[in-house]
Amino acid sequence: MPVPIRPPAAAASFDAGSATVTSLPGVGPALAETLARLGLHRLQDLWFHLPLRYEDRTRITPIRELRAGETAQVEGVVEAVERGFRYRPQLRVAIGDESRATLILRFFHFNRAQAEQLAPGVRLVCYGEVRHGAHGLEMVHPQYTRVLGDGAAAIDDRLTPIYPTTEGLGQKRLGGVIARALERLPGDANLERPTRPAGSPSGTR
Repeated sequence: MPVPIRPPAAAASFDAGSATVTSLPGVGPALAETLARLGLHRLQDLWFHLPLRYEDRTRITPIRELRAGETAQVEGVVEAVERGFRYRPQLRVAIGDESRATLILRFFHFNRAQAEQLAPGVRLVCYGEVRHGAHGLEMVHPQYTRVLGDGAAAIDDRLTPIYPTTEGLGQKRLGGVIARALERLPGDANLERPTRPAGSPSGTR
């Protein structure tokens, strides 16, 4: 019986990396076209699309402990909502937490559905840069999620990577694509190791 010939580990690694992004679940032609604007055509492109920075969303900061100029994540309940039209439309949302302090969330770009979601009594987890405002500390256009029910808010257990992106491609969606691509990254044993030229020092003593 003939013995099957297995491809070298380096070849297997190359084959995995050369697969197109459309081989990933959830990546269709439209998303592939958007990824192509970033030069991301194959899995190996996604493997080496490195983060610009990391954000720490692993903890909740009490509103009373916030300091202007810092970036932080807070959890609070909407206490009041105000829609104004001085100079330009804006939505001001006041949230409070157990530290008995209030933070203003300010939005200049919003729609009716968004305004209706941010009603008094709604619990939010918000992430953004803290700055001085006319009525105390505020965040302008923070990233936020609504917390449904009485359960604990979902908090990340590791730093959040922030990737270079393009118009029409949010961080959450791009991060999900990259995460699925990394699941196909070959293990260390299957990665090609660089060869050392003959006569060069080994680096060991």
